[in-house]
Amino acid sequence: MFHHNKIQRVLLMASALTLSSVAVAQDCGEVPARPELVDGASSTMDQMVANSEAVKGYIADADAYLDCREAYIVTEEFQALEEGDQQAYRAANKTVLDSRNSIGEDFNAEVSAYKEANP
Repeated sequence: MFHHNKIQRVLLMASALTLSSVAVAQDCGEVPARPELVDGASSTMDQMVANSEAVKGYIADADAYLDCREAYIVTEEFQALEEGDQQAYRAANKTVLDSRNSIGEDFNAEVSAYKEANP
């Protein structure tokens, strides 16, 4: 599971670097940082609750970030970008969306591991 998180971070970084060449009039801030997930099998209830809050915060931040970026896609400025820049922008959005969507499943797997370890 931790290897998967490292791969996602590398992909997010690569997408962010690709976008640095795209002139964006609307500043949506930095790509939200995906929190590390605790190991459910060895975590305490307090650690699981804190991790749950971090996951919820990440999802909310990713939603706001993606909403901002999606609003830019419908602008004339975005439409005037070269096709490759538009594709890179959309690919970066998809990377964040995929990370946002998968973290819930990943966290739920850790919750299951916690429940197995703490019947």
